[in-house]
Amino acid sequence: MTRTIARLVIAGIWAALTSLPAFGADYAYDHNGSRMRLNLEGSKVRIFYETPRSSLSANGVKPGTLLFEGTLKDGYLEGMSRIFHSFCGEVDYFVYGDFAPGRDFKLNGAAPVLSDMSCRIVDNVYDSPAANLAFRSLGAGNTAGSEPHSSHGACVTGVRTTLNVRVGPGSDYGIVDELPAGSCGVSVLERCQDDWCVVRQGSSTGWVSMRYITRR
Repeated sequence: MTRTIARLVIAGIWAALTSLPAFGADYAYDHNGSRMRLNLEGSKVRIFYETPRSSLSANGVKPGTLLFEGTLKDGYLEGMSRIFHSFCGEVDYFVYGDFAPGRDFKLNGAAPVLSDMSCRIVDNVYDSPAANLAFRSLGAGNTAGSEPHSSHGACVTGVRTTLNVRVGPGSDYGIVDELPAGSCGVSVLERCQDDWCVVRQGSSTGWVSMRYITRR
């Protein structure tokens, strides 16, 4: 009986832990005239249309439509993107590229070409807009449609050379940039978890340990 109760308690704790929402950050991008929202939760990346350009509505693209879903590891992003067709619906294909949160990036892949007579894929090409997806950063924040509040003028302290900027809140996440020791002008955004916060300095945006950031 005691062992049964113990198992039930452990099972309950595990269920509670696994039901907690994953912590994430949103970034805003422009993609061919559409405003996009990129959601980063741990190593999982999803890109949604927030304000699609008007010409996409005929193909079923609307606010909230998912364009890409994939994983990020050591600054390398890969996963499945989609093309949208008025009759055939969504067609997936594999894309990949270097990625750092809050920076411009591109994803490349062999985009499918559909038959004019049916939804059959007749070719895959590397020289179409769908094969070369370009995203221009519009900033980071709690939601892609708003600019986060921040404190300005913080400095990097307590390190000898550089402070690692990472893709997530912890030393296990990949490094996307480095901040020089003693440098100032660091903006601390209101996106924090434990002792880690998202900061911005120049074109660099990502997570750093706040043990090495001194607010002025």
